[in-house]
Amino acid sequence: MVRKMFFVMVLLGFCAAAQGQNAANPFELLHRLSKEVLAADGISLPPANPFDVVPHRAPVATASLAENKTEAFKPFAVLPRGDGLSGGILAALLLTAFAFLTFSVASNRNAVGKAWAGFLHDNGFSVAQREASGFVGTTPYYLLYVNFLFNAGIFVFLVTRVFQKDLNNIWFLLFCLGGAAAAFLSKHVMLRIMRALFPLDAELRKYNFLIIIFNCVLGLFLVPFNLLIAFSAETGVQQLLLVSWMLGLVAIFYAYRSLRASPIGLKFLSQSPFHFLLYFCTVEIAPVLLLVKLALMQTA
Repeated sequence: MVRKMFFVMVLLGFCAAAQGQNAANPFELLHRLSKEVLAADGISLPPANPFDVVPHRAPVATASLAENKTEAFKPFAVLPRGDGLSGGILAALLLTAFAFLTFSVASNRNAVGKAWAGFLHDNGFSVAQREASGFVGTTPYYLLYVNFLFNAGIFVFLVTRVFQKDLNNIWFLLFCLGGAAAAFLSKHVMLRIMRALFPLDAELRKYNFLIIIFNCVLGLFLVPFNLLIAFSAETGVQQLLLVSWMLGLVAIFYAYRSLRASPIGLKFLSQSPFHFLLYFCTVEIAPVLLLVKLALMQTA
Protein backbone atom coordinates (compact mmCIF):
# COMPACT_ATOMS: atom_id res chain seq x y z
CA MET A 1 0.00 0.00 0.00
CA VAL A 2 2.83 2.35 0.81
CA ARG A 3 4.50 1.60 -2.51
CA LYS A 4 1.30 2.41 -4.40
CA MET A 5 0.93 5.75 -2.64
CA PHE A 6 4.57 6.62 -3.31
CA PHE A 7 4.13 5.76 -7.00
CA VAL A 8 1.04 7.98 -7.28
CA MET A 9 2.87 10.94 -5.69
CA VAL A 10 5.83 10.55 -8.08
CA LEU A 11 3.44 10.43 -11.05
CA LEU A 12 1.65 13.59 -9.93
CA GLY A 13 5.00 15.37 -9.53
CA PHE A 14 5.99 14.56 -13.11
CA CYS A 15 2.62 15.81 -14.39
CA ALA A 16 3.01 19.12 -12.56
CA ALA A 17 6.51 19.57 -13.97
CA ALA A 18 5.21 18.85 -17.47
CA GLN A 19 2.48 21.46 -17.11
CA GLY A 20 5.01 24.01 -15.74
CA GLN A 21 6.90 23.89 -18.99
CA ASN A 22 4.10 25.96 -20.61
CA ALA A 23 4.57 28.84 -18.14
CA ALA A 24 6.31 31.94 -19.40
CA ASN A 25 10.03 31.98 -18.88
CA PRO A 26 10.91 35.03 -16.76
CA PHE A 27 14.27 35.26 -18.51
CA GLU A 28 12.81 35.13 -22.02
CA LEU A 29 13.67 38.17 -24.20
CA LEU A 30 10.10 38.83 -25.17
CA HIS A 31 10.78 42.08 -27.01
CA ARG A 32 12.64 40.08 -29.66
CA LEU A 33 9.59 37.92 -30.45
CA SER A 34 6.98 39.08 -32.91
CA LYS A 35 3.47 39.98 -31.81
CA GLU A 36 2.06 36.97 -33.70
CA VAL A 37 4.25 34.53 -31.77
CA LEU A 38 3.37 36.16 -28.48
CA ALA A 39 -0.34 36.06 -29.33
CA ALA A 40 -0.16 32.38 -30.38
CA ASP A 41 1.53 31.42 -27.11
CA GLY A 42 -0.84 33.59 -25.09
CA ILE A 43 2.01 35.62 -23.66
CA SER A 44 1.55 39.32 -22.88
CA LEU A 45 4.35 41.78 -22.63
CA PRO A 46 5.29 42.84 -19.10
CA PRO A 47 4.95 46.50 -18.03
CA ALA A 48 7.53 48.89 -19.36
CA ASN A 49 10.68 49.15 -17.31
CA PRO A 50 10.69 52.57 -15.55
CA PHE A 51 14.48 52.56 -15.63
CA ASP A 52 14.75 52.27 -19.40
CA VAL A 53 16.59 55.16 -21.05
CA VAL A 54 14.27 56.70 -23.63
CA PRO A 55 14.84 59.74 -25.85
CA HIS A 56 13.93 63.03 -24.18
CA ARG A 57 10.63 64.58 -25.21
CA ALA A 58 9.68 68.12 -24.29
CA PRO A 59 6.71 68.29 -21.92
CA VAL A 60 3.44 69.28 -23.44
CA ALA A 61 2.33 72.74 -22.27
CA THR A 62 -0.20 75.25 -23.38
CA ALA A 63 0.89 78.42 -25.11
CA SER A 64 -0.11 80.56 -22.11
CA LEU A 65 2.04 78.49 -19.78
CA ALA A 66 4.96 78.28 -22.17
CA GLU A 67 5.15 82.05 -22.56
CA ASN A 68 6.55 83.90 -19.55
CA LYS A 69 4.31 86.94 -19.20
CA THR A 70 5.12 87.63 -15.54
CA GLU A 71 5.70 91.33 -14.94
CA ALA A 72 8.56 92.54 -12.77
CA PHE A 73 7.54 93.24 -9.18
CA LYS A 74 7.42 96.97 -8.44
CA PRO A 75 6.64 97.60 -4.78
CA PHE A 76 5.68 101.25 -5.36
CA ALA A 77 3.33 100.59 -8.27
CA VAL A 78 0.36 101.46 -6.05
CA LEU A 79 1.58 105.01 -5.50
CA PRO A 80 -0.53 107.74 -7.06
CA ARG A 81 0.81 108.81 -10.42
CA GLY A 82 0.50 112.23 -11.92
CA ASP A 83 2.20 115.56 -12.41
CA GLY A 84 -0.18 117.76 -10.50
CA LEU A 85 2.12 119.51 -8.02
CA SER A 86 2.68 123.09 -9.13
CA GLY A 87 5.82 125.09 -8.56
CA GLY A 88 3.94 127.54 -6.32
CA ILE A 89 2.98 124.81 -3.83
CA LEU A 90 6.55 123.52 -3.77
CA ALA A 91 7.92 127.04 -3.23
CA ALA A 92 5.48 127.60 -0.36
CA LEU A 93 6.53 124.31 1.18
CA LEU A 94 10.22 125.18 1.00
CA LEU A 95 9.49 128.62 2.43
CA THR A 96 7.68 126.96 5.35
CA ALA A 97 10.67 124.66 5.94
CA PHE A 98 13.03 127.63 5.93
CA ALA A 99 10.77 129.55 8.35
CA PHE A 100 10.66 126.60 10.74
CA LEU A 101 14.45 126.28 10.59
CA THR A 102 14.75 129.98 11.45
CA PHE A 103 12.44 129.50 14.41
CA SER A 104 14.38 126.45 15.60
CA VAL A 105 17.71 128.26 15.46
CA ALA A 106 16.35 131.45 17.04
CA SER A 107 14.84 129.53 19.97
CA ASN A 108 18.30 128.58 21.22
CA ARG A 109 21.35 129.50 19.19
CA ASN A 110 23.68 127.85 21.68
CA ALA A 111 22.10 124.48 20.92
CA VAL A 112 23.09 124.83 17.27
CA GLY A 113 26.69 125.56 18.22
CA LYS A 114 26.75 122.63 20.65
CA ALA A 115 25.28 120.32 18.03
CA TRP A 116 27.96 121.41 15.57
CA ALA A 117 30.69 120.89 18.17
CA GLY A 118 29.27 117.46 18.96
CA PHE A 119 29.31 116.68 15.27
CA LEU A 120 33.01 117.59 14.98
CA HIS A 121 34.60 115.92 18.02
CA ASP A 122 33.85 113.74 21.04
CA ASN A 123 34.51 116.43 23.63
CA GLY A 124 31.84 118.68 22.19
CA PHE A 125 29.47 115.72 22.04
CA SER A 126 30.02 114.91 25.71
CA VAL A 127 29.32 118.54 26.69
CA ALA A 128 26.14 118.65 24.59
CA GLN A 129 24.87 115.36 26.03
CA ARG A 130 25.57 116.46 29.61
CA GLU A 131 23.70 119.76 29.18
CA ALA A 132 20.78 118.26 27.22
CA SER A 133 18.64 117.37 30.22
CA GLY A 134 15.12 118.36 31.12
CA PHE A 135 12.56 120.15 29.02
CA VAL A 136 14.66 123.28 28.52
CA GLY A 137 17.80 121.38 27.52
CA THR A 138 16.20 118.93 25.08
CA THR A 139 13.56 121.13 23.38
CA PRO A 140 16.03 122.94 21.01
CA TYR A 141 17.36 119.58 19.79
CA TYR A 142 13.83 118.27 19.27
CA LEU A 143 12.98 121.32 17.19
CA LEU A 144 16.08 120.81 15.06
CA TYR A 145 15.18 117.14 14.72
CA VAL A 146 11.68 117.99 13.49
CA ASN A 147 13.31 120.31 10.97
CA PHE A 148 15.46 117.39 9.81
CA LEU A 149 12.46 115.05 9.42
CA PHE A 150 10.54 117.64 7.44
CA ASN A 151 13.43 118.40 5.09
CA ALA A 152 14.37 114.73 4.77
CA GLY A 153 10.89 113.95 3.43
CA ILE A 154 11.14 116.84 0.96
CA PHE A 155 14.62 115.69 -0.09
CA VAL A 156 13.38 112.16 -0.82
CA PHE A 157 10.47 113.57 -2.81
CA LEU A 158 12.67 115.86 -4.90
CA VAL A 159 15.27 113.18 -5.61
CA THR A 160 12.59 110.66 -6.60
CA ARG A 161 10.94 113.22 -8.85
CA VAL A 162 14.19 113.57 -10.79
CA PHE A 163 14.13 109.89 -11.79
CA GLN A 164 10.34 109.38 -11.89
CA LYS A 165 8.61 112.37 -13.45
CA ASP A 166 5.11 110.95 -12.90
CA LEU A 167 5.47 111.03 -9.09
CA ASN A 168 5.18 114.80 -8.89
CA ASN A 169 1.94 115.05 -6.89
CA ILE A 170 0.81 116.06 -3.43
CA TRP A 171 -0.07 112.53 -2.32
CA PHE A 172 3.40 111.21 -3.03
CA LEU A 173 4.84 114.22 -1.19
CA LEU A 174 2.77 113.33 1.88
CA PHE A 175 3.91 109.73 1.53
CA CYS A 176 7.57 110.84 1.56
CA LEU A 177 7.05 113.06 4.60
CA GLY A 178 5.31 110.31 6.55
CA GLY A 179 7.74 107.63 5.41
CA ALA A 180 10.80 109.65 6.44
CA ALA A 181 9.32 110.37 9.87
CA ALA A 182 8.36 106.72 10.40
CA ALA A 183 11.75 105.41 9.25
CA PHE A 184 13.87 107.61 11.53
CA LEU A 185 11.57 107.59 14.56
CA SER A 186 11.31 103.79 14.49
CA LYS A 187 15.08 103.65 15.09
CA HIS A 188 14.68 105.59 18.35
CA VAL A 189 11.74 103.41 19.39
CA MET A 190 13.84 100.31 18.83
CA LEU A 191 16.71 101.74 20.91
CA ARG A 192 14.22 102.54 23.67
CA ILE A 193 13.01 98.93 23.66
CA MET A 194 16.59 97.67 23.81
CA ARG A 195 17.26 99.92 26.82
CA ALA A 196 14.33 98.30 28.60
CA LEU A 197 15.43 94.75 27.74
CA PHE A 198 19.22 94.86 28.16
CA PRO A 199 21.52 96.44 30.75
CA LEU A 200 22.99 98.87 28.23
CA ASP A 201 21.34 102.09 29.33
CA ALA A 202 24.41 104.36 29.22
CA GLU A 203 25.66 103.10 25.87
CA LEU A 204 22.25 103.24 24.20
CA ARG A 205 21.59 106.73 25.55
CA LYS A 206 24.87 107.88 24.06
CA TYR A 207 24.17 106.26 20.70
CA ASN A 208 20.62 107.63 20.62
CA PHE A 209 21.84 111.18 21.29
CA LEU A 210 24.57 110.75 18.67
CA ILE A 211 21.90 109.98 16.08
CA ILE A 212 19.94 113.08 17.16
CA ILE A 213 23.00 115.34 16.93
CA PHE A 214 24.00 114.13 13.49
CA ASN A 215 20.47 114.36 12.12
CA CYS A 216 20.09 117.88 13.51
CA VAL A 217 23.26 118.95 11.70
CA LEU A 218 22.19 117.17 8.50
CA GLY A 219 18.87 119.01 8.65
CA LEU A 220 20.78 122.31 8.42
CA PHE A 221 22.36 121.21 5.15
CA LEU A 222 19.20 119.71 3.66
CA VAL A 223 17.55 123.13 3.42
CA PRO A 224 19.97 124.49 0.76
CA PHE A 225 20.10 121.04 -0.85
CA ASN A 226 16.33 121.09 -1.37
CA LEU A 227 16.43 124.62 -2.75
CA LEU A 228 19.10 123.66 -5.29
CA ILE A 229 17.24 120.56 -6.47
CA ALA A 230 13.83 122.23 -6.60
CA PHE A 231 14.90 125.25 -8.64
CA SER A 232 17.51 123.64 -10.86
CA ALA A 233 16.86 122.70 -14.48
CA GLU A 234 14.11 120.12 -14.76
CA THR A 235 15.99 118.04 -17.31
CA GLY A 236 19.55 117.56 -18.36
CA VAL A 237 22.82 116.13 -17.15
CA GLN A 238 23.43 119.01 -14.72
CA GLN A 239 20.50 118.07 -12.52
CA LEU A 240 21.57 114.42 -12.43
CA LEU A 241 25.10 115.43 -11.45
CA LEU A 242 23.73 117.73 -8.76
CA VAL A 243 21.54 114.98 -7.29
CA SER A 244 24.36 112.43 -7.45
CA TRP A 245 26.72 114.84 -5.72
CA MET A 246 24.23 115.47 -2.90
CA LEU A 247 23.49 111.79 -2.44
CA GLY A 248 27.23 111.18 -2.21
CA LEU A 249 27.53 113.85 0.51
CA VAL A 250 24.69 112.26 2.49
CA ALA A 251 26.38 108.84 2.18
CA ILE A 252 29.69 110.30 3.43
CA PHE A 253 27.80 111.98 6.27
CA TYR A 254 26.34 108.69 7.49
CA ALA A 255 29.64 106.90 7.01
CA TYR A 256 31.22 109.48 9.31
CA ARG A 257 28.44 108.91 11.84
CA SER A 258 29.11 105.17 11.77
CA LEU A 259 32.80 105.88 12.38
CA ARG A 260 31.98 108.07 15.37
CA ALA A 261 29.59 105.46 16.77
CA SER A 262 32.04 102.56 16.37
CA PRO A 263 33.79 103.09 19.77
CA ILE A 264 30.44 102.58 21.51
CA GLY A 265 30.03 99.09 20.13
CA LEU A 266 33.64 97.88 19.93
CA LYS A 267 33.67 96.59 23.49
CA PHE A 268 30.51 94.58 22.78
CA LEU A 269 32.21 93.14 19.71
CA SER A 270 34.91 91.58 21.91
CA GLN A 271 32.44 90.40 24.58
CA SER A 272 29.71 88.99 22.32
CA PRO A 273 30.68 89.16 18.65
CA PHE A 274 27.71 87.09 17.45
CA HIS A 275 25.06 89.31 19.00
CA PHE A 276 26.86 92.48 17.93
CA LEU A 277 27.16 91.35 14.31
CA LEU A 278 23.55 90.16 14.38
CA TYR A 279 22.40 93.62 15.49
CA PHE A 280 24.70 95.41 13.06
CA CYS A 281 23.54 93.40 10.05
CA THR A 282 19.82 93.38 10.81
CA VAL A 283 19.39 96.94 12.11
CA GLU A 284 22.12 99.00 10.46
CA ILE A 285 22.84 97.32 7.12
CA ALA A 286 19.68 95.43 6.16
CA PRO A 287 17.33 98.47 6.06
CA VAL A 288 19.73 100.40 3.82
CA LEU A 289 20.13 97.47 1.43
CA LEU A 290 16.36 96.97 1.40
CA LEU A 291 15.76 100.60 0.42
CA VAL A 292 18.40 100.41 -2.29
CA LYS A 293 16.88 97.18 -3.64
CA LEU A 294 13.38 98.67 -3.69
CA ALA A 295 14.66 101.75 -5.50
CA LEU A 296 16.44 99.63 -8.13
CA MET A 297 13.33 97.48 -8.63
CA GLN A 298 11.21 100.59 -9.06
CA THR A 299 13.45 102.11 -11.72
CA ALA A 300 13.94 98.83 -13.59
